[in-house]
Amino acid sequence: MSAPTATRPAPASPGPDAAPSPWRSELRRGLPPWAGAAVLLTLAVTMGADAAEWQGDWARTHGLLRWTTMLLLGPLVAAAGCRQGGREHRRGTGDLLRQAVRGRRERTLAALAPLVACVVAAQLVGTAGVYLATWPYSLGGGLTWGHGLLHAADAVFVAGLTAVGFVVGRVVKWRGAALVLALGCYVLLGFSAYVDTPLGLLTPAQEPGLSEEIPALWLAPVIAVWVGGLALAALVGHLARRKLLSLVPLLAAALAGTVLVQTGDDAWRTDPRAQRLVCDDGTPQICVTERHRNLLAPAGEALSGLRERLAGVPGLPERFVEDRPGHRIRRGTGEVPLPLFTPLGHSVVRGEVTDHAVYAWEAVAALFFPDCPDPSGGELDEVVWTYLAPAHQRDLSDPEYALREAERHRGAKGVAETRAALKKLDRLRALPEAERAAWLGEYIAAAQRCDFAAQPAL
Repeated sequence: MSAPTATRPAPASPGPDAAPSPWRSELRRGLPPWAGAAVLLTLAVTMGADAAEWQGDWARTHGLLRWTTMLLLGPLVAAAGCRQGGREHRRGTGDLLRQAVRGRRERTLAALAPLVACVVAAQLVGTAGVYLATWPYSLGGGLTWGHGLLHAADAVFVAGLTAVGFVVGRVVKWRGAALVLALGCYVLLGFSAYVDTPLGLLTPAQEPGLSEEIPALWLAPVIAVWVGGLALAALVGHLARRKLLSLVPLLAAALAGTVLVQTGDDAWRTDPRAQRLVCDDGTPQICVTERHRNLLAPAGEALSGLRERLAGVPGLPERFVEDRPGHRIRRGTGEVPLPLFTPLGHSVVRGEVTDHAVYAWEAVAALFFPDCPDPSGGELDEVVWTYLAPAHQRDLSDPEYALREAERHRGAKGVAETRAALKKLDRLRALPEAERAAWLGEYIAAAQRCDFAAQPAL
C-alpha cells in the first residue's frame, strides 16, 4: 500500500505592484531636485562673484544673503512653482486626474510639497555654506538670534512664493506664465526694496541703512506671518471649497503688515559691539570696534612703519580710532580717525589689509587734516607725508616719477618746486633723531590746531 502524497498549496496569484510614493517619483524624475540645484547654483555664483565684499563681515554677509534670496531666489522659485503647477495643462491630463481616487487637495500637496522641501532645503544649505565661507576670515562680532531668525523668515518667503507660483500655474494655462511671473516678481520686489516710503518696510528682506544695527527678535516672526499669510491665503483660496477660509491667513498677513509699517526703523537698534572699542598697546594706540576686533593686529602691522617713524615725537594724538555710529572725532580730543575698513573689498579683503603703504598714507592724512576749515594744509605737508608714509609712486617717494609728473603737468616751474621739495626731504631724513622728533612734534601739533602758519620751516 503506497504512502499518501503531501499536497502542496497552490501558489498565490501575484498581486498588483504597490503604487510608487509621490515623493519618490517627484524626487527621481520630477522638477524638485532640479529646482533645488538651481537655487544652490544661484546662491553660489551670486555670492561667490562678490566674495571680497562680504567675506569676513558677518553683518555684510547677512545683508547680501537676504537681498540675494529676495531678488534672485524669489523670482526663481516662483517660476519653478508655476512650472510645476502647470504640468497637468502641458500634459493634457487634467480631466483624467480629476477622475482619480485622490482628491484635489491630495494631488496638489503631492506635487507641491516635494518642490517646497527641495527649494527651502537648498536655500538653507546655501546660506549655511556662505557663513562657513566667511567664518575663517571673521573680522569679529558675530550674528545674533535676530539675524538667524530672519533667515528662517526667508525660508518661509521662499516656500510661500513657490506655493503662489504653483497656484498661478494651476489657474493660468499659458505656457509663458512662468517667465512672466518671474519677471513680475523681480520688478515688484526690486521696486518695493528701493522705494523710500512706508510701504518699503513691507519688503521681505528689509535691512537697515547701517550694517551696525541688529534686528529685534520679534521682527522675523512678523515677517514670516506677513509673507506666509499671503501665500497661504492664495493656496487655501485655490483648494478649499469654502473660499472664505482664505480670509483667515489674509487677515493675519494684514495685521503683520500693519505692525511692520507702524514700527518702521524701531525694529532695528544699534549693535553695542559697534560702540565698544578694543585697543592695542602701541604708540599712538590703535583702537577698533569690537565688531572688527580681529582687524586690530592687521591694522597695527600696516601702521608699524608709521609708528616707528613717530617714535619719540612729542605731542602726538593718543590714538587712532575707528569711526563708529553717533561719535564724531574732533580735533583737540587726542583722537585721530583710523582709515576706514569698510566697504570691504578695498582696503580690507578677507580679514587682511590689502596695501600697507596706502593704509599708512591715509593715516597720515588724518594727522594733517583733522577737521580743519581750510583743507589746503601746510607747505611742507608733501615732504613730511612722504617721510612718514612712503608709498610707491606717491608724492616724493619715487624722485624720477615725481619729476616726470611735475614736468608733464606743471612744466619747468613744477620741476623746480619738486627738486626743492626733494632736497627738503633729504634734509629731514638727515636730521639727528632727537632733533627730527622735536621738529615733527612741532609740525604735527600745529597741523592738529589747524595753525599752518605756526609750522616750523625746514
